[in-house]
Amino acid sequence: MQSKRIAGGLAVSLLLATALSTAQAADMTFDRAVNADKEPQNWLLHHKNYSAHRFSQLKDINTSTVKNLRMAWTVALSGYQSGGRYESGNLEVTPIVENGVMYVTDGWGSVYALDVKSGRKADMLWKMDPGTDRAWAGDVACCGVNNRGVALWKDKVVSIALDGRIFLINKETGEMLWERKVGEPAVGETITAAPLVVRDVAITGSAGGEFGIRGWLDGTDLNTGKQAWRTFTIPGPGEPGHETWKDGKNHYLHGGASVWVTPTYDPELDTFYVGVGNAGPDYDPDFRPGDNKWAASVLAMAPGDGKIKWGFQYTPNDPYDYDEISEHPLIDAKINGQDRKLVTHGARNGFYYVLDRANGSFVAGKQYIDKLTWATGLDPKTGMPLEYDPKLDVQQYVKGTVANRARPNGDVKCPTTTGGKNWEPSAYNPDLNLMYLPTAEGCNSLVMQAQADFKDQGGTVNPRDRFTGGSGKPAGDVTGAIKAVDPVTGETRATARWKYPNWSGVLATAGNVIFAGWLDGEFKAYDGKTLEELWAFNTGCGIKAPPISYSVNGKQYVTVAAGPFFLGTKPPDLKNAATCSMVYTFTL
Repeated sequence: MQSKRIAGGLAVSLLLATALSTAQAADMTFDRAVNADKEPQNWLLHHKNYSAHRFSQLKDINTSTVKNLRMAWTVALSGYQSGGRYESGNLEVTPIVENGVMYVTDGWGSVYALDVKSGRKADMLWKMDPGTDRAWAGDVACCGVNNRGVALWKDKVVSIALDGRIFLINKETGEMLWERKVGEPAVGETITAAPLVVRDVAITGSAGGEFGIRGWLDGTDLNTGKQAWRTFTIPGPGEPGHETWKDGKNHYLHGGASVWVTPTYDPELDTFYVGVGNAGPDYDPDFRPGDNKWAASVLAMAPGDGKIKWGFQYTPNDPYDYDEISEHPLIDAKINGQDRKLVTHGARNGFYYVLDRANGSFVAGKQYIDKLTWATGLDPKTGMPLEYDPKLDVQQYVKGTVANRARPNGDVKCPTTTGGKNWEPSAYNPDLNLMYLPTAEGCNSLVMQAQADFKDQGGTVNPRDRFTGGSGKPAGDVTGAIKAVDPVTGETRATARWKYPNWSGVLATAGNVIFAGWLDGEFKAYDGKTLEELWAFNTGCGIKAPPISYSVNGKQYVTVAAGPFFLGTKPPDLKNAATCSMVYTFTL
C-alpha cells in the first residue's frame, strides 16, 4: 500500500493551499450528513443525501441552458493498467465533492483526491493505492472488478478494497491511518459498495452471492478500527426466518444473500434500509426449498447494533436471480389523506414497490418494465406475486418460466436476469414529484444444472468455486430506457429509450434536467418532465457510473466517470469499443 504525492515547488504550494482550505473546512459530522442538502455546492454522501434522492438543488444548468454545456476538464485515472487476467477495473464510482476537492476511486480501490477549484482542470493532490491482490480478489468478483466510492467522516476518508479491507485515510495527505480486514476472498467474499457512515460506524456488506457465501452486514467503529457488530442476512438457527430454509442440510451456510450497494438511512427512525441479493445457488431452487429469507429482500436495521427491525421479501424462493441489492429511496407522502413515511424500490424483478418504512407493510406496487411474464401482478394486500403459493416449498410462478429439476430448460421470461433495474441508482426530483428509474428492457431464459454440495457439507464444491446451479440464455436484443414514475403509485409518466441498457444510473437536478450515461459512451441530458433529449456528448468509452453535480465559486458542474464494463455482457456492436479510465466534467 502506498500514498503518492505530486512533486516539485508547484506541488508544495498546491498541497499547502489545500491543507489550509481543508483545515478550515468543517469536519464531516453526523449533523452535517443529516443536513447534506443544505450544502448544494457539495456532494457529501454517496446518494447525495441519506434518502438516496440523487437530486442536486443547483439549477444554473436547466432546460433552457443545458444546450450550452461544454467540457470543463477531464482526468485519467490509472484503473487501466496491467493486472494479469484483469487488465482493468470497472468505473462505477460516485465521486464525493467537498469544498472544491473531489474524492474518486478506480475499480481496484485506489483513492484519488483532485483539486477542482479552478474549474479548468483537476490537480491530483494525492493517491492512495491499497495494493489490492488482483487475481486473488478478481477471481471471485462475480460481475466485474468494482469499487463504487468512498465516504467522509470527521477529517478523514473511509474507503474499501475488493479484497475485503476497509481503510481510514487522512483527508489532507492521503496517508492510510489504519486498515481492517472485513471480507475474506478465500471463501468468495469481496467488497464493492461505498460505505454508509452513520455517526461513528461505517457499514459495509459482502458481495459474492455466486460463490456460496453467507451474506452479512458489518459495522466498523471508526474511532477504534474494530468491529462494532455483524449481522448475517440469512438467519441462523433460532432466528426468525431460519425456518424458510427447508433443505435439512444447513444449505443456508452457503445461501448467498449478498450486499453490494450502499444503504439508505432515516435519522428520525434511526434505521437504515438495505437491499439483499439472490439466494444461492441462483438457478436451482430445488437445492434450497422454502422462501429463503432474507434473500431478494429489503431489511430495515439499526445502525448502532445491526439488529434487524423488519424485512420484506420481493421474490420468495427466487429462481430467476432477481436479487434486490439496489438503493431504496425514502420519501414522505400523503396516502388517502394520511402522512406516510415510505421506502420505495424499483426492483430487479420488474415491479416498483412502496412500503411503510416504519413497519415494512406493503403500500403499493406496479409493473414499471415494458414486458413482465414471470408473474401476472402483485397481491394488493401483501405485495407478494399473485402466483406465489405459501404451501409450496419450490415456487413455480408463471408456468414454464422457472427452470428446475423437473424442467431444466425454462421458457423465455421477462425481464432479463439482470433486471428490470439492477444496481444502477435511481433519482428523485421532489419539485416534480417524479422518480427516475434506469432500466434494461428485454427477456431471456434459464437452464438449470443440479448443484452439488460444498465439501464441508459432503459434496465436491470448493470455496471460491462458482455456485450458480445453471446459467441464462439470451432471447433477443436487450435495450434500455429511463422511466419517470409517480413515486407513490408507480405509474409511468414519461419514457426515454436508447438501444442499450442503462447501466449508469441517473442524476436529477433543480433545473429539471436529468443526466444519464450509456454503454456506447453517450452522456445525455433530458427534460425532467417529458424526458425529451436536450443535449448529448460522446465520451468515447462506455459509461457505467452515476453522474453528480456540484458547484465551485458559484459555478455549476456535472461530472461522470467513463470506463470499462464487464466484457461478458458487451452488446455485439460494441465488442471493439475503446477501454479507458476517465473522469469527465462539464459546465456552461
